[in-house]
Amino acid sequence: MAYGGSMVDLVKKFFFIFAYFFLIFSISPSTLADEKAWYENTEINGDVRLRYEGIYKKPGHDTDRERFRLRLGMKSRVNESIDFVMRLESGVQDPVSSNQTIGDNFSGKDFGIGRSYIDWTINDNANIYAGKMKLPWIRPGGGSLLWDGDLNPEGIVMFISNERLFMNTGVTVIERSSDNSTSLFSFQGGGNFTLDNSAKVKLGYSVFKYNHAKGNQPFYKSKGNTLDGLGNYLNDYTIFELFAEYKHELYGMPVTAHLDWLKNNEASDQDTAYSAGIKLGSSSKKYGREFSYTYHDTEKDAVIGAFSDSDFAGGATDSKGHFIRARYGLMENVRVGGTFIISKYGLASGSEIDYNRMQLDLEMKF
Repeated sequence: MAYGGSMVDLVKKFFFIFAYFFLIFSISPSTLADEKAWYENTEINGDVRLRYEGIYKKPGHDTDRERFRLRLGMKSRVNESIDFVMRLESGVQDPVSSNQTIGDNFSGKDFGIGRSYIDWTINDNANIYAGKMKLPWIRPGGGSLLWDGDLNPEGIVMFISNERLFMNTGVTVIERSSDNSTSLFSFQGGGNFTLDNSAKVKLGYSVFKYNHAKGNQPFYKSKGNTLDGLGNYLNDYTIFELFAEYKHELYGMPVTAHLDWLKNNEASDQDTAYSAGIKLGSSSKKYGREFSYTYHDTEKDAVIGAFSDSDFAGGATDSKGHFIRARYGLMENVRVGGTFIISKYGLASGSEIDYNRMQLDLEMKF
C-alpha cells in the first residue's frame, strides 16, 4: 500500500487544524464549572515499584540488577467537559520504560514529564485526547505484542463509542524535522457483544500507518527491524491488526482470554506477528490472586520494535516465546508478583539466542 508523501502531509496538517478549531469553538461559557480553588478540582495519584531482575542469555552473559519505578500523577478538572492530566515519571529517556537501575554511586536519577494532555468529553459517546497522552489504543488482554504499556504517544486521538460499537482515530507525531517528519496515523474499530452465558466478547480491527519510516533512522533503537546499509529502516510500516477478547467468570473468578494477529503490509516477508493468552483472577484487592500466560511470535518486520514490549526477548522483534506471571494482593494497595519470560530472538538471521528473564516485584500505589 503506497501513499504520496505530499498528500499524507496535507491530510496530517488538515487533521491538526480541524481538531484545533473544533476544540476552540466548541467550548461555550455554559460549559464552565463553578469556580473553585484548583486543589478542590484536582486528584493526585502515584505508584512505586521495586524490582529484582535476572537476565539469562545463551550464548552470552547472565546479569542481575535491582530497579525501581516512580510515577506521580495529577488530574485536574478545567470545566465540566475538560480535564487536564499530567504524570511525572522516572526514566523518561526511554519511550517504553520508566525503570531506573539502582547503583551508579548514589547519583540522582532521571525524572520528568511522562504525560501532559487534555481529555475533552464532547458528549456521552465521544471524547478527545490531545498532547502527550496515555496509550490510547486497545491492547487485547492488556497484551504488548504491538505496544508496550509504558508508551505515551504525542498527538491527538478521538474516541467514539456506544454500548455496542467503538472506534478511535488520530495522528501522533514521532519525530519532527524541517524536511521529513515522521508521524503515525491510527484507526481502530469494532464491537462489544454479550453472549447467552453473560460472557463479554470484544472483536476489533486496527490500521497503523507510519509516514516516512523507510529511509529514516530507527525510532529510539532498531530493536530487530531490518535496516539498510546506512542504518536506516529498509521498510515502511502499515500494520493491520485483528483482535479478539473474551471475558467471563469461572467460580467467581474473572477470566480473560485474547488473540491478536498483525501484518505489516509494506514488507515483502518477515511481516507477521501473533499472540494468544489467558489471565485468571485479579490481584487489585487485598488477598487477590492472579495468574496469566501469553505466547508471542513476532517476525522481524511485523511491528516497530522500539515501541513493542521492552522486556520480551530484550525488546527485539524476530522473536518468540512465553510470558508467565503471578501476582498476589499482599494488603490494600500493595501487591507482590513474579514474571518469567522464556524467549528466543535472532530466528531469521540464523544467530538464535536464548533470552530468559525473571522479575520479582513489590508494587505500591496511592
